[in-house]
Amino acid sequence: MKTHLLILWLFSLSPHSSSNQAEKIKVNLNVRNAPLREVFRQISQQTGLRFFGSNTTPYDAKVSLQQSGTELRNLLDEILQPLHCSWEISGKVIIISTKNTSPTAPVTDVLSRNASRSP
Repeated sequence: MKTHLLILWLFSLSPHSSSNQAEKIKVNLNVRNAPLREVFRQISQQTGLRFFGSNTTPYDAKVSLQQSGTELRNLLDEILQPLHCSWEISGKVIIISTKNTSPTAPVTDVLSRNASRSP
């Protein structure tokens, strides 16, 4: 319940500007067979944005990319579409969701050391 309230509060911080904000942010990424969680960590370090997502998101999925100066929007689409996930930016948070996740699925901080890992 606390997590759901946190997400609602994060949504209220600023209007949804996913597309505009993600077009302005450029990211450099060079990974080979890195877990999705590590890719999110690198993107977070470069952008200052935090990642939140469902426990059903495949955080251990392996990602290989070499991108330089790529728009965040394009990078997230390239990474997440094959995993059947979508994303949205609200304020300083990128919210990851799987297309088959129920609206009541728990949401966690992806980069937190205590975040649960997907099976």
